[in-house]
Amino acid sequence: MRKALLAATVVLLPATMTLTTLATFAADTNRKASAQLPVMDAEGHGYRGRPNLVQEVPTSLSVRFGIDQIAAPLVDLGAIDFEFYRAEDETAGSRKPLRFGILRPVALSMEMGEWINVEGGSIWRVDITADGSMNGRLSFTGLELAAGQLITTSVPGMEGSTQGDLEGVGEFGNGTAWGLCMPGALTRLEWFVPTGSTVKALPFDGVEYCHGYRNIFPGLYEGMEGGLAGNCHNDPLCYAPWVNESNATVKLIFGGFLCSGQLMATTALDETPYISTANHCISTTTEANSCQCLFFNRNGTCGGTITAGSSVTGCDLTGTYLASDCTLMMIRPTLPTTVYWAGWTNVNPAVNSASTGIHHPGGAEQAISFGVKNASSFNCGSPAGNWNSLSWNNGITEGGSSGSAIYRDSDHKLYGVLTCGASSCQQTTADDGYGRWDLAVNSGGFAAFLAAGADDAQEQNDTCATARAVVAGTAYTNMVVKRLDEDWYALPVSAGATLSMNMTFTHANGDVDLELYSACGGAVALSRVANTSNEVFTYPNASASNTLYMRVFLGSDTRNNYSFTFTVSAPPPVNDECISPSIVGNGSYGFDTTSASDSAPTVAASCLDGGGVNLYNDVWFRYDPACTGLATISTCATASFDTRIVAYAGATCPTAASVVLSCNDDSLNCSPTTKSIMFLEVVNGFTYYIRVGSKLNSGGTGTLVISCEPDAAPCLSDVDGSGSVDASDLATVLGSWGACSGCTSDIDGNGTVDAADLATLLGSWGACP
Repeated sequence: MRKALLAATVVLLPATMTLTTLATFAADTNRKASAQLPVMDAEGHGYRGRPNLVQEVPTSLSVRFGIDQIAAPLVDLGAIDFEFYRAEDETAGSRKPLRFGILRPVALSMEMGEWINVEGGSIWRVDITADGSMNGRLSFTGLELAAGQLITTSVPGMEGSTQGDLEGVGEFGNGTAWGLCMPGALTRLEWFVPTGSTVKALPFDGVEYCHGYRNIFPGLYEGMEGGLAGNCHNDPLCYAPWVNESNATVKLIFGGFLCSGQLMATTALDETPYISTANHCISTTTEANSCQCLFFNRNGTCGGTITAGSSVTGCDLTGTYLASDCTLMMIRPTLPTTVYWAGWTNVNPAVNSASTGIHHPGGAEQAISFGVKNASSFNCGSPAGNWNSLSWNNGITEGGSSGSAIYRDSDHKLYGVLTCGASSCQQTTADDGYGRWDLAVNSGGFAAFLAAGADDAQEQNDTCATARAVVAGTAYTNMVVKRLDEDWYALPVSAGATLSMNMTFTHANGDVDLELYSACGGAVALSRVANTSNEVFTYPNASASNTLYMRVFLGSDTRNNYSFTFTVSAPPPVNDECISPSIVGNGSYGFDTTSASDSAPTVAASCLDGGGVNLYNDVWFRYDPACTGLATISTCATASFDTRIVAYAGATCPTAASVVLSCNDDSLNCSPTTKSIMFLEVVNGFTYYIRVGSKLNSGGTGTLVISCEPDAAPCLSDVDGSGSVDASDLATVLGSWGACSGCTSDIDGNGTVDAADLATLLGSWGACP
């Protein structure tokens, strides 16, 4: 038999469970399901609503940089014994999917490739081939690309053959990655390294080449035999009622194996990209991650030329159910347009139900088979009742058809996946066994998956009115956006403040776009629809609103994951720079340096207060003293951070060359966190600039306290400076009687020592104040 029986690996059931105990388990769970679960099914559907944007076809690094016409060094792995592997397949039993290729390690070193300088960096290239290989595919382990480095794989000259850009440690975060399996033996590996990077070794531990010893792309390219022939297979595009299901059918390529599958609808019709297939085909995370899903590999029109179809690579394993050989996984990359989600039922149809299957027999293009459910049991495993028996009246299945759907003709709903059987072009009357989908749904846990694709904890936030409030500085990871279920967030951004957003996603898995609004129902304040995988932007909130609303939606595809975090910077204070200082006199003045910038003038090196030449997050004050005397300028015990004060004199803003009158960082009598107080001799009528900041590159709030103690009035009658007005001063004044410009005896300064000066002296007699 070509169609495989059950795989040996048990995924959801205990590893020690035998087929006998499995029968008891299935019977018990079926009884419980029929008693407790309501009937649950899903209608099929195609793309609805807003059409997806056309996704850009990836191109190789050689094409991007215009070096694709330059030959690359060739590594030839040589031939393998095709007949040995074909004979091994015949004797290996029927518990495996269709094997078409052998994974061969490729011993690469940097010396085996070549470097070509391109704009912005260099590209290392090498071509890999193997004698007689009918198709090739590269895979990587231990992948670790530094920032800015990229890898692509491609078939030179073949459109649609590029896989990439591979970055970091790969899509799945574990250093594994896969190229595309394409017709022909040749595949090209290219590695871009940006200018300034130094590399000493290849950025992966291992490379494997899948050497195809069976042709799984028959009829596609000149010189390749194959294609559908005679009455053995039927072209699905010749049967208009089944075109939708043809659009759901997928050729699955994983490792060196091939099966069939189909895109599955959820009951919520939310376009989650679920793929169903057989457990014996795919039952592990590694198999799912490596899976290449090839849509539309069929004739372009009824009886027309075969089309290559559209490939996407990389799936997540969602669930498996060994008891009826069912697997459900989810595609990560962007789906091709015009796909269809197949409907399904969790009720097992009656015997004699007319049924139809669409599949890839032998890895060829799609075929359609028509038959009838002729029994409710088939010996694909134990109990036989976990499989339905199908007999064919037009068309059959073959190896490679495993995992494909059987649909009930009455409503086109899937009710099983192909597990085993003996039908072939040589045995057109033989029957096939299909694992029961209703058991996987009702007993295998698939019901929860198929209700709707998983979403994130922020739901429901599908409209501006239900926008989820989020917090600055918090990381929101693995958010899910769907084409039919966009996300809204309310971001606290004060009027005048600046939003800084950092959002990450994998662009190849769907174009995540966003818009900002200052009010629900208002105009778009910011649109980011041309973004790629790492979206970073700032937005100053010029509106009067203290909340910005962010809409996250898909420009292409049906589903993607994204993560984001954001910060909010308050508007700088009015007195952030010297050109707009706060005008102050004696008194207390509050300030906030949290969002203040660092002003351009550094502090003069002559300022020996221990703070150095830097002053961070500083604000400015212009001080016009109301007295001549000693001013006290202080933040001592009035600020939330370690402050520093610098003072300048002058009618204009200081520069780096300006003389610092005084500077103070630490004061012994102040609290440990606010250590700034200074004393400054000032003169009434002069202007002074005061800077308050910190040497610690931090800001905060505080209060600047200023006071001024006037100097004592001069004792002018103390002519001899003895500290008192006495007989000595009187004798001096009398001895200087008459014209005496500038002499100390001219107490009133009128240029003459006369009776007025004598009267002032006598009126001041005694000790000076």
